[in-house]
Amino acid sequence: MVDRIEIRDSAMRIATFALSGLLLFSLAACSGGEKAAHGDEHAAPDHEAGHGDGHVSAGETLTQWGYSGDEGPSHWAQLGGAAAKCSSGARQSPIDLVSGGKPQLSKVTLDYLSSNATIQNDGHTIKVVPAKGGGLTTDGIRYDLKDIHFHSPSEHTINGRRAALETHFVHRSAKGDYLYVAVLSQVGVADPMLAPVWTYLPSDQTAPAAIPDLLINARDLMPAAEEFFVYSGSLTVPPCSEGVTWMVFSAPLSVSPEQVSAYETLLGSTARPIQARKDRDLLTVISAG
Repeated sequence: MVDRIEIRDSAMRIATFALSGLLLFSLAACSGGEKAAHGDEHAAPDHEAGHGDGHVSAGETLTQWGYSGDEGPSHWAQLGGAAAKCSSGARQSPIDLVSGGKPQLSKVTLDYLSSNATIQNDGHTIKVVPAKGGGLTTDGIRYDLKDIHFHSPSEHTINGRRAALETHFVHRSAKGDYLYVAVLSQVGVADPMLAPVWTYLPSDQTAPAAIPDLLINARDLMPAAEEFFVYSGSLTVPPCSEGVTWMVFSAPLSVSPEQVSAYETLLGSTARPIQARKDRDLLTVISAG
């Protein structure tokens, strides 16, 4: 018998319980109010606003968001409404992931499919949307893959070290709970699996366009070793909704300087600063099958 990750509607934290000699991990899911605020990251209407040149004064409502200046992360709460979480939230992402403690076994099944997909430059990221990309299952709960998108430099850090690129795999359950898988990539040799996708990088902000003659399988863009940091956090873009379960691969991949430059030439820096971990638990989990 093995340990398992269980996602519950609880106090939005990772709690560890002893049960008949097993460890049962309870990962917080979204509350009803937070679900209403959720959209796929970079996909909800208030995520679509482009960059502008307007300056924002204290107390003034922000109408667009970005990653620098008066539209940058320190001003996101000025978007109003649910975006207040960007400054007031207690469980925000990204965080620094610190190694330590004995890894725990967990039942996680990665079951991705090769699929046709679209690609889009939405002004904030490059987003790839598979038509039918499969997903993952943990503790009998299915999470379907909704999109794949990128940040440069990495948003999460591991032991204080930032990587050159971070790939987010956005998943959602039938109940509307969100689970994000993240992969950090360090500068080194080119990523051969990423290269075909990069061939179709849109140079301008446009609507989604089909990727011709290429099937996308999310598993090809992930490390072989299924070991993760797991914690309860938030979206890393407005409205910064909390109740997101994060599974970040502990092993990095490699990307070439040219692959990083191709992304940054189009979008610049697209990483939210590190947020306070506060009292959240952080687990190291190894998949048991």
